[in-house]
Amino acid sequence: MSDAGSLLDYLADSRRVVLDEIRAIVPADRRDTGGLYRLMLDYPLRHGKSMRPALSIAMCRAMGGTLAAVLPTAAVLELYHNAFLIHDDIEDQSYLRRAEMTLGRIHGVPTAINVGDGMLALTMQPLLDNTARIGLGKTLKVLRTVARMARESAEGQMLELRWIADGRWDQVDADYVRLVHKKTGWYSFIAPVMLGAIIAGVSDREVARIGWQFIPLGIAFQIQDDILSLTSDEAVYGKDHLGDLWEGKHTLILIHALRSAVPEDRAEGLRILKKAFAPGSPANATDIRCEADITWLRNLVERCSSISYAREVAMRYTRNFQRRIGALLDHLTPSQHRDFLAELAEFTVNRQV
Repeated sequence: MSDAGSLLDYLADSRRVVLDEIRAIVPADRRDTGGLYRLMLDYPLRHGKSMRPALSIAMCRAMGGTLAAVLPTAAVLELYHNAFLIHDDIEDQSYLRRAEMTLGRIHGVPTAINVGDGMLALTMQPLLDNTARIGLGKTLKVLRTVARMARESAEGQMLELRWIADGRWDQVDADYVRLVHKKTGWYSFIAPVMLGAIIAGVSDREVARIGWQFIPLGIAFQIQDDILSLTSDEAVYGKDHLGDLWEGKHTLILIHALRSAVPEDRAEGLRILKKAFAPGSPANATDIRCEADITWLRNLVERCSSISYAREVAMRYTRNFQRRIGALLDHLTPSQHRDFLAELAEFTVNRQV
């Protein structure tokens, strides 16, 4: 990896070595695999940040570990991430992922589900192979952490799906934070840095403390994602424009708007959100969300200053993270890996993709 100091350079360097590792992990297709492995490479090879493996690499290297020791586990994180994206796109009925059509739209839902399942199955061998690379003790700790990460992510996703299915909008900010902690925080921030620290040989107590330090950053990251869904150009963001409103997702923004709205606006917002989300339905279907409904919800968000509110909350969690991480950074030897960790807070709240 290069000595480039910027966060984006570090992400790009990490992405290159991780993609090389993924290509080594994913087998070549044979006559009896039906093109499964070629499709596994679709999402990983699309333009992306590869932030999760970069976090693992940076934490491991900053703590004195080697790239060779952490790289296979970092690649596994990227495979998990892309498998989750494939399944998430199906559950959300999304059209776009990283500015291209989703795998389910291109190849059909059954194929996409199988590709995601296959990617998850493929992660097991590199984690088991860690035994020869980092020793049995560290390997078991890595496996336990990955197992918890997968469980927390599935629980968080189920919680969100249940909120949507039940049509409940009585959540408060603490409910949203709990959802994000499980659905996004664990696999995007907590597990990656814990895995890097484990592989570097950090004590169990310190590993747990490092994971705790990154909780606020995961929350701020998801809030910024919610903001970008409503404010970014689709071509830049790479996902469906206003997708969170179309899908009726319980974002901090929409939760705030509904509780802040005057009674008649809240009633109208709830009426719209009770409608079904069914892409491709006739435009005049009264029980299906339409373009006018989404415009109305977007205007409600503006009237209630809910995006500004979300930005303030994201900044509060970012400052919390900066306070937590400060002591850790003070004890790390200056390096590009330490610099990457130090720059994460500003990147999280200022990123546009």
